[in-house]
Formats: sequence, structure tokens, C-alpha cells
Amino acid sequence: MTPATISIVQKLQQLSAVTASDLAALGVVDRQTRKLRWHAVVGSISERTEKIRQHAHTGLVGEVLRTGSFMQFRTDNGLMRELDEAIMVTEKLRHAAAWPLAAQSEWYAYTILIGKRHAGRYEPEQIEAGTRLVQELTAESMFTNRDRI
Repeated sequence: MTPATISIVQKLQQLSAVTASDLAALGVVDRQTRKLRWHAVVGSISERTEKIRQHAHTGLVGEVLRTGSFMQFRTDNGLMRELDEAIMVTEKLRHAAAWPLAAQSEWYAYTILIGKRHAGRYEPEQIEAGTRLVQELTAESMFTNRDRI
């Protein structure tokens, strides 16, 4: 692991702890294929999670990348729809929230996703604490140049 990746993993672990999440992940969009991949995942139970590739415009993450704002999503009765977030299905998440991380020209190239495997929601204090950690990650120099990750 590179020092940048180690720092990201540490921040994801911290984010997972302050938000009481079962999973925290950094998503990176490949500009050529316009697909998102999960660069770093903390709390994963599936080996397939880091292999997930999805179109940058689909699911919760796609909406976050398009709008550039925080969003959260919860399943009803644990049932997933066909267009729901792939990582939620793979990791059996019932609640997820995502933040855009860094703007690259016109659209966002990075996102942070957290999720819970049990019913419930994120409290405003958890979201605020998560937002502060995401802002710290955004401020780090590794996100000013896309090629550093």
C-alpha cells in the first residue's frame, strides 16, 4: 500500500467508527470508461466488493456524483430493486449514505460511501461528523491530482 492509500484507509476506518457504519468505501471514477470502482473498502465481508464496476451515473453514488451533494438511501424491508446500488446488494447493506469528495473540472471523480447492514438511519450528528472527515480527505493533496491514487 502507498502512503496515500494507508491514509485513506485510516480515514475510512475513522469514518466507519464515528458513523457506526458496517462499511466505508472510497469510489473512484475512471474518466475513460466512466465507470466507478471501489478503491479502498473498510468493513467488507465480500471479496467481490473491490471488483465492482458500475456506470458512474447509476445508483445512489451516481446521483451523488451528478449533483455534487450528500445523499442517503434506505431499502424497504431489505428488498433491493434492480437499479439500486451494486455495493448495497453485494454487502447486504440496508442503509447507505454518500458524499462527493473532489470536483474535477465539471463533475465529481471521487465519492465516499458508508453503509449499515441493519435497519436504522444515520443521526444528524453522525452525518455531521462524517462530513467533517470527508472535508479533511478533500483537503488532503492526494485529491488535487487524480493520478495520485
